[in-house]
Amino acid sequence: MKKYVNAVEGAAIYGLGKTRIMTLAKEEGAVYKVGNSALINTEIFESYLEKFREPSRPLPAHIWNDRNKHHISVQKIKYTSVVYR
Repeated sequence: MKKYVNAVEGAAIYGLGKTRIMTLAKEEGAVYKVGNSALINTEIFESYLEKFREPSRPLPAHIWNDRNKHHISVQKIKYTSVVYR
Protein backbone atom coordinates (compact mmCIF):
# COMPACT_ATOMS: atom_id res chain seq x y z
CA MET A 1 0.00 0.00 0.00
CA LYS A 2 1.10 3.55 -0.62
CA LYS A 3 2.56 5.55 2.25
CA TYR A 4 0.91 8.79 1.10
CA VAL A 5 -2.54 9.12 -0.49
CA ASN A 6 -4.75 12.03 -1.44
CA ALA A 7 -8.27 12.52 -0.04
CA VAL A 8 -9.99 10.67 -2.90
CA GLU A 9 -7.72 7.62 -2.61
CA GLY A 10 -7.97 7.66 1.19
CA ALA A 11 -11.76 7.81 1.03
CA ALA A 12 -11.81 4.74 -1.22
CA ILE A 13 -9.31 2.81 0.92
CA TYR A 14 -10.89 3.49 4.30
CA GLY A 15 -14.55 3.73 3.28
CA LEU A 16 -14.99 7.30 4.53
CA GLY A 17 -15.97 10.52 2.81
CA LYS A 18 -13.30 12.94 1.59
CA THR A 19 -14.23 15.60 4.15
CA ARG A 20 -14.33 13.14 7.04
CA ILE A 21 -10.98 11.55 6.23
CA MET A 22 -9.32 14.95 5.93
CA THR A 23 -10.80 16.06 9.27
CA LEU A 24 -9.55 12.94 11.04
CA ALA A 25 -6.12 13.14 9.37
CA LYS A 26 -5.73 16.80 10.38
CA GLU A 27 -6.65 15.96 14.00
CA GLU A 28 -3.79 13.47 14.13
CA GLY A 29 -1.32 15.53 12.14
CA ALA A 30 -1.12 13.08 9.26
CA VAL A 31 -1.66 15.72 6.53
CA TYR A 32 1.26 16.98 4.45
CA LYS A 33 0.73 20.03 2.23
CA VAL A 34 2.67 19.90 -1.04
CA GLY A 35 1.86 22.95 -3.13
CA ASN A 36 -1.90 22.90 -3.68
CA SER A 37 -2.16 19.21 -2.80
CA ALA A 38 -2.73 17.59 0.56
CA LEU A 39 -1.38 14.09 1.19
CA ILE A 40 -2.27 11.79 4.07
CA ASN A 41 0.40 9.64 5.70
CA THR A 42 -1.36 6.26 5.90
CA GLU A 43 0.92 4.89 8.65
CA ILE A 44 0.07 7.74 11.02
CA PHE A 45 -3.60 7.67 10.01
CA GLU A 46 -3.96 3.92 10.59
CA SER A 47 -2.40 4.14 14.04
CA TYR A 48 -4.90 6.92 14.81
CA LEU A 49 -7.80 4.75 13.60
CA GLU A 50 -6.79 2.00 16.04
CA LYS A 51 -7.80 4.34 18.89
CA PHE A 52 -11.43 3.94 17.75
CA ARG A 53 -11.36 0.14 17.73
CA GLU A 54 -14.10 -1.58 19.72
CA PRO A 55 -13.80 -5.16 20.96
CA SER A 56 -15.94 -7.73 19.20
CA ARG A 57 -18.83 -9.30 21.05
CA PRO A 58 -20.39 -12.70 20.41
CA LEU A 59 -23.98 -12.83 19.21
CA PRO A 60 -26.56 -13.56 21.92
CA ALA A 61 -27.59 -17.23 22.00
CA HIS A 62 -31.21 -16.55 21.02
CA ILE A 63 -30.15 -14.76 17.82
CA TRP A 64 -27.64 -17.46 16.89
CA ASN A 65 -30.20 -20.26 17.40
CA ASP A 66 -32.95 -18.44 15.46
CA ARG A 67 -30.58 -17.88 12.57
CA ASN A 68 -30.20 -21.63 12.04
CA LYS A 69 -33.97 -22.30 12.25
CA HIS A 70 -34.96 -19.90 9.49
CA HIS A 71 -32.70 -21.20 6.76
CA ILE A 72 -34.40 -20.68 3.41
CA SER A 73 -33.51 -22.93 0.51
CA VAL A 74 -33.66 -21.64 -3.01
CA GLN A 75 -34.74 -23.94 -5.81
CA LYS A 76 -32.99 -23.77 -9.13
CA ILE A 77 -35.32 -22.92 -11.99
CA LYS A 78 -34.44 -24.05 -15.48
CA TYR A 79 -35.33 -21.54 -18.16
CA THR A 80 -35.87 -22.63 -21.74
CA SER A 81 -35.94 -20.37 -24.71
CA VAL A 82 -38.92 -20.43 -27.05
CA VAL A 83 -38.54 -19.26 -30.62
CA TYR A 84 -41.66 -17.87 -32.32
CA ARG A 85 -41.83 -17.76 -36.12
